Amino acid sequence: MVEASEAQAADSGSSEAQVAQTFIDDGGKFLPGWKEHYVPEALRSDEVYGTFGDVGGALTMLGNLQGMIGKKGVIKPGEASPPSEWDNFHREMGRPDTKDLYNIKAPDDLAEVYDKNVMAKARDVFFGLGLDQKKVDALMALEEERTRAGLAAVEAQKLEADNTFKEWGVTNPDKMHWANRMIAENCNDDDHKTALLEALDNNTAFAELLFNVSAKFKEHKVISDTEQPIGMSPGDALAEAKKVESTPGFILPDDKGQFMRDVNRPEYERLEKERTKYYQLANVKPG
Repeated sequence: MVEASEAQAADSGSSEAQVAQTFIDDGGKFLPGWKEHYVPEALRSDEVYGTFGDVGGALTMLGNLQGMIGKKGVIKPGEASPPSEWDNFHREMGRPDTKDLYNIKAPDDLAEVYDKNVMAKARDVFFGLGLDQKKVDALMALEEERTRAGLAAVEAQKLEADNTFKEWGVTNPDKMHWANRMIAENCNDDDHKTALLEALDNNTAFAELLFNVSAKFKEHKVISDTEQPIGMSPGDALAEAKKVESTPGFILPDDKGQFMRDVNRPEYERLEKERTKYYQLANVKPG
């Protein structure tokens, strides 16, 4: 009896040791150390073993994997894979066969803003990254938004500068008159004169400089306060501008229904330059 009892006790101890070594509790949950006990050392670091924590989860995953056998799948090449494998992978992921097959087009109103060389380089980058058309469309939409925001910011700055200068001209008509006069009386080349008047038209610092020069001229009696630039007042200059505009075919069609810019472009450009000069002397915007 003693021997039987000892044998039973030994069997009981062996059974308890066996349960302890299963690393699974009564509910099927894996206990700490289960990977070290059940999973081969070479596989223990695989992420898949961290996606379940009990027998039920493991069996569910096994069933799902079994169901996927035979189905189409795309395996991403490794860093050491040859270019041909990467090309096949990108093709399976939706990349076109060549970069020229990307549908990339600048918006019509931004065609002059989008540099052709940059667009060509973008195709190379998109193709190298293996992007499909949908991703390219998203990136181009983002670039269009960025470009429009940048242009809007530039226009806002320009408008602010224009308003600042207009305000300067309104509050300083005498300064504007003398700034115009310095250009009109001291520049003999018509093209240079037009360029300077255009610069004056949107630069308060330039206008202030010319006014200060005129003050020095008056101080040394090089000019007098009563003289008008090239014998023309701002009102006379505006009248001359309107006279140019009344030339048949310049703004309105002539008696034959033709416009000068279509039938006599050189004469049209000459009159346009002359009109611009008069408007600048009058310190008034055309129109």
